[in-house]
Amino acid sequence: MKYKLIKTSLIILSLSSSTALSKDKFSIGEISALIAESSSGKNIQLVDGKGGVTNFPYINKMKAIATVGEIDKKNGKALTGYPDGNAAWLHDDQTIRVAYQSESYATMSQETYPWRMKSGVSFTGSHIHYIDYNRSQFADFIKTSNNASSMVKRSGHLFDRVYNQFGVEVMPKDENIPFATWGNQTLPDGTLVEFDDKFKLNKADYFFQSFCGAWYEQANRYGEGIGFADDVWLTAEEWNIKKMFKDSGIDTGDTMGLASVVVDLKNRIAYTAPALGQSGYEKIMPINSKHKDYVVLVLAGYNHGVEPAPLKIYVGKKHADAFGFKINYDQASERDKFLARNGLLYGKIYGMALENSEFANLGISTIDLQSKMFDNYLMDQNAPNNFNVRFYPTSYQWEGWTIPVSVNQTEVLKWQDPNEQPENYTFFVGDSKTEHPAVDPDIKNQRWLQNMTHEGGLVGFELTDFLNEINKAKGELPEFVSAKATRLVASYDGALTLDVGNQGEKHTSGTHATDKKGIAKMTAPDGLYWSKTTDGDVVIVDEDSGNSEGERKYSLVLNSDTFNLMNPGKGYFLAQAGGKNNPRAKAQTAVYPGSFKKAKSSEFSGSWNITALVKKKGPFGIMGFHTMDELKGTGMEKVNQSTPLSESLFLGVVQHSGEQPKVAHSDLDVDNGGQLFIFNMNLPNEAMMAEMPNDERKKLAKK
Repeated sequence: MKYKLIKTSLIILSLSSSTALSKDKFSIGEISALIAESSSGKNIQLVDGKGGVTNFPYINKMKAIATVGEIDKKNGKALTGYPDGNAAWLHDDQTIRVAYQSESYATMSQETYPWRMKSGVSFTGSHIHYIDYNRSQFADFIKTSNNASSMVKRSGHLFDRVYNQFGVEVMPKDENIPFATWGNQTLPDGTLVEFDDKFKLNKADYFFQSFCGAWYEQANRYGEGIGFADDVWLTAEEWNIKKMFKDSGIDTGDTMGLASVVVDLKNRIAYTAPALGQSGYEKIMPINSKHKDYVVLVLAGYNHGVEPAPLKIYVGKKHADAFGFKINYDQASERDKFLARNGLLYGKIYGMALENSEFANLGISTIDLQSKMFDNYLMDQNAPNNFNVRFYPTSYQWEGWTIPVSVNQTEVLKWQDPNEQPENYTFFVGDSKTEHPAVDPDIKNQRWLQNMTHEGGLVGFELTDFLNEINKAKGELPEFVSAKATRLVASYDGALTLDVGNQGEKHTSGTHATDKKGIAKMTAPDGLYWSKTTDGDVVIVDEDSGNSEGERKYSLVLNSDTFNLMNPGKGYFLAQAGGKNNPRAKAQTAVYPGSFKKAKSSEFSGSWNITALVKKKGPFGIMGFHTMDELKGTGMEKVNQSTPLSESLFLGVVQHSGEQPKVAHSDLDVDNGGQLFIFNMNLPNEAMMAEMPNDERKKLAKK
C-alpha cells in the first residue's frame, strides 16, 4: 500500500493565532485533530498535527474537546495523562463540568507536576482534572467546525484536601506528623517506608498510584433516599507497586496498600474508605440496592496481585459508625458524617461463590482454589450460559480508624483459604484482572455487567432476593447475597465478530472484525458503559490488548428482557487507535505536534452519556435546557432514556502513550498523551430491531 508522506518542519494546525500560547503550547480544546481512526489501511495522510482517517462506520461524528498537554491559559496548568475514568455533570445551569483522571505511575513511568493540597502536601502520579465548558456552546459543538477552545471556561482539580487509611488528613512529608502520610508507602504503625533509590519521588511528597476507571454518582440516583446521599466521585489506586520496594526488604502487602477513594464533590475533599478494601481496584461502581438503609457497590479489580480471586461486591449500612451502631451525627467528625450517610463506614466485602454441587454442571470436574476455575468456565464453549451464585464475605471486616491493618491482614489472602469457604459453597475464583463493570441504567433493575479481561468475555449479574436477605439480617449486614449470572459473551474463537461496515482496515491485512490474531472474540476488554435509549440498550466496549493493529472500540446491543445480546456473537465497530504498526506512528506523526515518542498501542478507556446535559425541552427545544434541579436524582437518566440513540451524545477518552506532549517548563510535566472527545452513534437498523414488535420491525426494515 502507498502512503502520502508530507514532511514539514512547521506545526500544521488550522488554529487561530490569537488562542495559541506559543508554537509548541496549546490552550485546552485548541487541538482538533483526532487520535481515533476509522481505518489505517488506506488513504492515510501522514502529517504531524493532523489525524488519520475518520470515516467512522457507526459514529455520525466525533470531535476532540481536550488533549493531554494542553494548558489552561488562566491558571497555567496542563492536562496530564493518560486520560482514564471520566464523566460529566452540570456545575451550574450554564456550565458543563467534564472530569477525567489521569492514569500515571510516577517514577515507574514519568512524574507529573505536583498537585498541591490546602494542607501543603503535594502529589505526583495521577491527577483528577475537571474542565468547565459553556453549556450553550457545548450543546451545539458537535454540529460545528470550531475547535473547543472558545467554549472552555476554566479547569482545575476535583479536590484539594485528602484523607488517608488512618482517617487523617495528609500533610507535607517534612512536617513529620504521625499517621499523616500516604498509605501506599506507610505501615500500619505509621512508619513511612521510602522507595528504592531509583524510584524515589523528585517532584512531590507522595504519589497517587494509577487512578484508572472512575464513577460519578449523583445523590438519590435510584430514588429519594436510595443510594448515596451525596454527589460523589469514586476511584481507587490500581496496581501493586512492589517493585518500588524491591531493595528495601518491605513487602507491599505489609503496607496500608492502595486507597479506595470517595470524593465529596461539594466540599472538594477526598476520603479514603478502608471499608471498601485496600487491595486496589480498576473501578468501584454502585448499583441499585432498592433499600434506603443499604448501599451495594461492585468492586472490580486486582486483589493486590494475589490470584486467583472471586468477583466482589460491597454491602454497606447507611447511618452506621464503623462498629455498626447508629452514628451520632451531632458528635461525629465531618469525615465520619459523610462516610456514614453514604454507607461507607460499616460494611463487608462479599465474593462470588458457587454451590459445590454446581461446579460439575459448569464443566468443572475438580474444585480447586488454586485454579482459575471461572476462566476455565468462560472458555468452555459447551458450558451453560446461566447459573446461580451467592456472594459471601470472609471472616475479615474493617473495624475502624483505631485498628489500622496491612493489606495482608484484610480479605486479600482469604479467598483461597479452605477454612474461609462458606458451608456447601466455594468461592468461584478466577484471574483477578477484571476491568470495568457497567450498571443497568434502568433503575427498576439490580443488574450489572462485568468485563472479564484476562481471557476476554462479558458476564452479567442480577440480584434476585436482596430485600428479603436484608430483612432476615434484622438491621445487620446480610449473611449472603443471591444473584443470577449470565454469560453474555464467552471466551472462545467465534464468540464475537464485529461488523466493521466499510472501515476498520488493519495496517497489514484484514479488518478489525477479529482481534490482532484473527480470532473472533473479545480480547482484553477494559472500558465498559451501558446506556439505555428509546431504541434499546447499547453497551460500549473498549479493549486494551496491546493490539499492534490498533485497539478497538465497539458497541454491543442488549435485549433488556432476556439479558443477552440482541444479535448473539455480533458487535459493531466504532473506532480504532494506535498500534505499533500504525503508519502514522511509523512516520512519527502525532496530533499534538512534535510529541511523537514511540510507535505503541493505545487504549480507549470508558464512555459517558451526556445527552441530558445538552438536550433542550419542548418542540424544537424552545423551552431551553433542563435545569440542575430537573436533572437531580433520577432526572438525568429519565432524559437520557427518552432520547433516540441517533440523538444521544457521549463522552469518551483515549490513552495514547506513543505521544508524550512536552511543554516548555519542567513543572508542567504531563506524562503520556491522550485525548477527550465527544461522539454520537448511528447503529444499523438490524442491530436494534430484534426488540421491536413485528409490525414496527417491518416498517423499519422497509426504510
